[in-house]
Amino acid sequence: MIGALARAPLPPVLREVGRRDDVLVVRIGVDDAELERLLGAAGNGRSAPSGAQAVPDGVPETVTKAVADLDEVEVGRPLATEPVGHLVLIAGTMTDLRRAVAVRALLPPAANITIAVGALPYLWPAPLPTATAHPGWRHLRDVHIRVVEKRSWVMEAEFTEPLPAGEVLAAAARAFGGDPIDTMPQPRAALAGTGVTHWRPGDPNVVLTPTPDKGATPGKGDCDVVLVAGADPGGGTGDDGEERPDGRDEEPPVVARPGLVGWSRFTEPGYPRLAEPADPSMVPPVDERAINPGGFLQTPPHGFGRLEQRGGRWAAVYEGRVLTVFAASGAVTDADVARLRKLRGLHVRWRLSHTGPVPAARVLAALAAAGVPLIAPDPPEWVRPLLGAELTALISGVTEADLADDLDREVHSVRLRRLALRAHGTRGRWRRLTAGEVPGHGPYETPKVSVVLCTRRADMVRFAVSQVARQRGVDLELVLGLHGVPLARVEEAVRGLPFPVTVFEADPALPFGAVLNEGFARASGTFVTKMDDDDWYGPDHLADLALAHVYTGAELIGAPAEFVHLEQIDVTVQRGRRTECFRDSVAGGTLFMTRTLFETVGGFRPVPRHVDGELCKAVRAAGGRIYQIHGLNYILRRRAAQGHTWREPIGYFLGRRNRRQWRGWYANPLMEL
Repeated sequence: MIGALARAPLPPVLREVGRRDDVLVVRIGVDDAELERLLGAAGNGRSAPSGAQAVPDGVPETVTKAVADLDEVEVGRPLATEPVGHLVLIAGTMTDLRRAVAVRALLPPAANITIAVGALPYLWPAPLPTATAHPGWRHLRDVHIRVVEKRSWVMEAEFTEPLPAGEVLAAAARAFGGDPIDTMPQPRAALAGTGVTHWRPGDPNVVLTPTPDKGATPGKGDCDVVLVAGADPGGGTGDDGEERPDGRDEEPPVVARPGLVGWSRFTEPGYPRLAEPADPSMVPPVDERAINPGGFLQTPPHGFGRLEQRGGRWAAVYEGRVLTVFAASGAVTDADVARLRKLRGLHVRWRLSHTGPVPAARVLAALAAAGVPLIAPDPPEWVRPLLGAELTALISGVTEADLADDLDREVHSVRLRRLALRAHGTRGRWRRLTAGEVPGHGPYETPKVSVVLCTRRADMVRFAVSQVARQRGVDLELVLGLHGVPLARVEEAVRGLPFPVTVFEADPALPFGAVLNEGFARASGTFVTKMDDDDWYGPDHLADLALAHVYTGAELIGAPAEFVHLEQIDVTVQRGRRTECFRDSVAGGTLFMTRTLFETVGGFRPVPRHVDGELCKAVRAAGGRIYQIHGLNYILRRRAAQGHTWREPIGYFLGRRNRRQWRGWYANPLMEL
């Protein structure tokens, strides 16, 4: 029934590797049973060192010396002090591979590097790594990328001179995510302790440092904040206020966070109760580049599953079948989420049998960030401060009956993902961790967005400006282009707005694309977007587009024209559209991009019609990716065809692919109209 959701096996990557003598094997997100099978399943009877696995015939003893789990390694010490002949990194999923990037400095140089990822969901493209500016890439002799057993991937690179394996790891992690520029915004963090991979996933700019004691903390020239993972609260890792004996500059602030907090810890003398002073910042962040709404199904084929205890961990279960068992740490992977997409949602069955309160809250936050509809009545006290009041109220305030309708279910999903991505994503988590500690950081919290709105219709200006003015969660600027409309006719409509407004009059003879280019040239925001003068926009339209830019890294973001009001017959239709996926084009009234991208592709073609489609073509031709978010923030108004640059007849919007229709004007709850 749901065999497509089954776990993909890891590829047998060591069949060829085993013939070499100088091999270092590291893993992340792969348990002992998976690794044993990966190394050849049947051992040859040799005794393996502590922490290593039995190996098959033909695999040298050196392999057994260094099967290191990157989630457990000692951060202050590299895995090898000299270059190795062959380094093999085995990651369970893309999410795990991205976590490994945070500790890439621990990996030694190697002439041969193999990176294997056990499961890559269908949404992601083939991983084709791009070399960085590191001079070692000029020694590349050969690279092979192959798929094994459906969606498992292996990348093998050979160099004439050893290259730091961390460089190849970072390139591979970018490749598995579609090769965007991928780093964490400031502040720059130093990580110490154990389990640090969970705190800065995908960040190649991390500083690794021994656990801070007196005189050992890096100075502010090295980092802005130090996070010590796996430390007990009150463990004395903070600044003791004494002068540094080595005379270095002022130390950066130190933040301590506990590791995997099991239930038994709360019985130990002196250990604080979780309900106070716990808060969401105790939970490792959600890696939004790996865990996000991508792949969400608007009409899933299966019903509700359960999130319950199985074997001491939380598991997603459907009709008695275990779809996925979550890690003891609470880390949720992209492969876990992919196995749940065909479910209508999950009922949470609260029990204390899972691995602990922090891992439990972490699973819930990640599933919410992925947009998996959650129903969790009567949440216990221990989870409320970890999830935050808003997210707790949202998952506990709905029933299965409330989500029986597909549209209501999607509205709930969008609300979940908004809250969870902003409160529990890496950027939100680090803003909270460094609040008041690192002055001068946090410019990404409110993106600067310039709205370019060009019109020939003076009678629509007041309405159009009102749609811009209701936007929230962004730092707004409006650039209003009047295409044959005198400024005097619209001055009152733009007076007294609470954000900067630039109005210009364009030559009426110019084609529409040229007028848009004039408007975009006047924009000063980090992001620029096009809005149309007669369409309706929900108040979170721009904020959701900016959020999608964070979690996808796509060059161009937009929404579908899923909801259309046909003014001639007074009917609203919901058209069938795939959402939360990469597409060839998006609705022209929702184009959202960086100013840099707009300038790179040369802007709009100076033509009177089809300007939006031509821009999408230019982005694709330049190698950019276009991502389509949900369609619940946008309603297209369709008047008579001659009043639009997009001149499809009304019958175009009444096809068989429509999902439903309403008499009159209809707006879903997220529009807040």
